[in-house]
Amino acid sequence: MSPHVPMKAKEWFTVAELAELKLPGLATTRRGVQMVADREGWATYKDVTGAACSRPRKARGGGTEYHLSLLPEAARAKLSTARPASVDKADRESALLRYERLRQSLKDEALRRLTIIQRVETLQRDGLTKTKAIDYAAEEIIREARVQGVKASISPRTIHAWFELVRGVQAHDRVAYLAPAHGGRTTVAEIPTEAWERYKTEFLCNERTSYAQCYRLVKDLAPSKEWILPCPKTFERRIVAEIPASLIIRRRQGVEMARHTYPHADRARPDYPMQVVNLDGHTWDFEVIWEDGSRGRPTTVAIQDIASGMFLAARHAPTLSHHAVRLALGDTLRDYGLPDALLMDNGSENQHRFIAGGIPRLRKRVVEGEPWGILKILGIKAIFAQPYWGQAKPIERMFRDFAHDMAKHPAFEGAYTGHNVLNKPENYRTKAVPIAVFRRVFAEWVAGYQRRQGRRGVGMNGRSALQVFQEGINARPPKRLTEDQLSLCMLTSLPRPMHRVTGEVSIMDHRYWSPELGDLPRRPVVLRFDPDDLSKTVRVYDRRGNFLCMAERTEEGDFESMEKAARIAKLKRDYLRQQAKADAKLTIYDRADNAAALEALNRRAEALPTPDTNVVSPAFKVSRRASQAAAAINFEEQQDRAIAQFRSRP
Repeated sequence: MSPHVPMKAKEWFTVAELAELKLPGLATTRRGVQMVADREGWATYKDVTGAACSRPRKARGGGTEYHLSLLPEAARAKLSTARPASVDKADRESALLRYERLRQSLKDEALRRLTIIQRVETLQRDGLTKTKAIDYAAEEIIREARVQGVKASISPRTIHAWFELVRGVQAHDRVAYLAPAHGGRTTVAEIPTEAWERYKTEFLCNERTSYAQCYRLVKDLAPSKEWILPCPKTFERRIVAEIPASLIIRRRQGVEMARHTYPHADRARPDYPMQVVNLDGHTWDFEVIWEDGSRGRPTTVAIQDIASGMFLAARHAPTLSHHAVRLALGDTLRDYGLPDALLMDNGSENQHRFIAGGIPRLRKRVVEGEPWGILKILGIKAIFAQPYWGQAKPIERMFRDFAHDMAKHPAFEGAYTGHNVLNKPENYRTKAVPIAVFRRVFAEWVAGYQRRQGRRGVGMNGRSALQVFQEGINARPPKRLTEDQLSLCMLTSLPRPMHRVTGEVSIMDHRYWSPELGDLPRRPVVLRFDPDDLSKTVRVYDRRGNFLCMAERTEEGDFESMEKAARIAKLKRDYLRQQAKADAKLTIYDRADNAAALEALNRRAEALPTPDTNVVSPAFKVSRRASQAAAAINFEEQQDRAIAQFRSRP
């Protein structure tokens, strides 16, 4: 309800108010008026429409109010002249609610009016009457406007009206009642329905067409459609008013961006360090020179403790692979102990059977007899983050510091490539950093990152990540692994069949055998080995994880590590791809053409006359007797021709 309503006479009265007015036809005491009300049944009386003529009083003290229609005619006539009209103000809640929904310009106008009223009240306290104070305040505003070169739109009568608006209103609620009654534009130009639909269709597309381009479309169609179009701003206002902002983002920027319109969930930090750790990979925005002389952007597999933000371990490699994940996990297990859970994404390097074998994962199902990975062996709970959602991994916050601070380290000047092709610096690819320099700078930067004070995360209280981690570790030390456990869990698992004669097993052309292995029945087994050195002895297990025996290498293969073998396998795949491309360029006939050519040949053969032979041709759908008679006649004719030819010979 708006606080600005027309003046109207009061319609509801209490018994005390009626007694005080001393109206004709009514008693002049409160007791007397109450007796009249009880005798005539004012509390239960209803008018012709069925509306009650009494209501509970909402002011302090309560009671009952009665409508003036219950009073005698003489009392109503005097009441209309004796009581002046009053302003029916909105209730406090409605006024405050309306004020909160106003735009800022109207709120500023309400504050300006309140300032003028307060100035008038100050002048009154200084000894001026209200009328003179209002006149003086209006003159001040006009003089100030003249000095500024603007026109002042105010008069004493306007200020009197503002005082009337806040009569009986508490001081802290005045601003809500002083807000202008008008809410801005009330009429909207009409847009033809088809023009609006075409404009909306063009605007809500993935190509993100501009407002001007959409308007030009409907403007070009207007003459043929006989449309009368309003100005372009009308279309823009209607788009904003009718279509939710989240829906505009979804239609113009896609579903992926629409997911960001929903606020992310705040996650509570773990209770203690090493309860949950986060693993993820990061590709740097600069180039390095590897030991073999190759050049490229390095990839780092990093592990961070979520409870403290402590950086635990990292491994650098040319590409993201399960080997780097395995080594980073090994460093964490060796230096800090066993975590309760590991949070990671659904990358193939994380879901590889060497890492997550034997546990349910997003991309792969658990195959019967699948060898256990590191997480299953050690009892580490695997938590897979939501795919393609960086906010699900707290380590991304640390990666932001990697990209903003460390990637632009002075030692990497000239090697920085930029985040994408649009952010290439002027000295792009003028230099590449040796990998040894990168590892040294990385270790120094991480050490400073761990000791950085002023952390504002939950539970940090301005302390560094190292301080929070050490405090938690001292209160609750994590479980430590023995050397045998650490070496066992860092071995790679691979199911292999036994040779049907010797019982030997092989890995990448490396053969392993022992007398104990030769005595075992031939069956599939699981080998655990060091992928970085295939010359070492392997451990042999059955599919249930029971240890069987050890087996030594009997013949050295061509490769000393799985990474080299994988590189050769990649060359083989590249060769097959080139072979497939060459095959696609071959010009060959379609086999349907060959079939058509054969069919045409058969038709030509059928058109040639059939030579006479003594082969009896089948006669289908002919009675047995008819076929026998025809065969006998045909045989006699052929016999006569044969005898005639024999006699005609010289």
